[in-house]
Amino acid sequence: MKEKKVIENMKNNPKVLFDYINKQKDRDTKIGPFKIQNEYIYDQKEICKLLVTQYNSQFSINSNMPKVDKETFRNTEDGDLTDIEILEEDIIKAIGDLNMNSSAGPDGIPAKFLINTKDSIATPLKLILRKSLDEGKIPDLFKLAYVTPIHKGGSKLKPEQYRPVSLTSHVMKIFERVVKRNIMKHLIEQNLLNPGQHGFVPGRSTKTQLLQHYCDIFETLSEGTRIDTIFLDFAKAFDKVDHDILLQKVAKHKIKGKIGLWLQEFLNNRKYRVVANGEMSDVQDVLSGSPRDSFGSCAVYHYDI
Repeated sequence: MKEKKVIENMKNNPKVLFDYINKQKDRDTKIGPFKIQNEYIYDQKEICKLLVTQYNSQFSINSNMPKVDKETFRNTEDGDLTDIEILEEDIIKAIGDLNMNSSAGPDGIPAKFLINTKDSIATPLKLILRKSLDEGKIPDLFKLAYVTPIHKGGSKLKPEQYRPVSLTSHVMKIFERVVKRNIMKHLIEQNLLNPGQHGFVPGRSTKTQLLQHYCDIFETLSEGTRIDTIFLDFAKAFDKVDHDILLQKVAKHKIKGKIGLWLQEFLNNRKYRVVANGEMSDVQDVLSGSPRDSFGSCAVYHYDI
């Protein structure tokens, strides 16, 4: 978006372009070297391995929750969301939500290509998603993420000071958004969302949550009674959420059949590779957590975890 603003303003103020270029030149995007036990690590492969160790340490792997089997989603009842109708306009709308400047994921398909060909590619993508839902299968490539470490402040010599940003398939993002839209419709129509839920709910946001909290405080004080507020922050919530807990919540909210099985496959056997300074780590298992900017990101909060 910064590039777009620069282009829009460069005619009136050419200096904006030169300032932007100079700032980009000054950016140091190199990762490392890392300092481990007073030893500096310069080898790019070792840097990737250290980042892998750091990111793997964030996973939650000691869950005592029972495993969710496929029968959980095959035992359907009235009112369950078991399947969806996929329309070409749904695919086109989901493509329109992509960021034109987003880099390609592991499948090598850039967002720009999908956006520029959306009218022609909508039908093939609809058929692929339909087949994926019917068979309950998702290609491994669509469940692979390239993780780019972004420095978040502090010492650049420490792996823990680099936040992981995942690049995933844009095609899979389109499928996720189509499924997510239908899930949201189901949750709202069935009145399955907690009344106090504001995040990821259409028409609600952090602003509506703050307004509601302000009203609660005002009413309590007007009545002359006491109010206590507790603020909680779940550390690494997206990384640590247990897949079986998440799937149990999915079933509890009457999402079963083909959709439930597809979501189970969506979370199963996910992989990632760290990409740093032109090098790439070995493939790693994603042991917990949910992909951000996808169905998984809203599911962390929608199901009252």
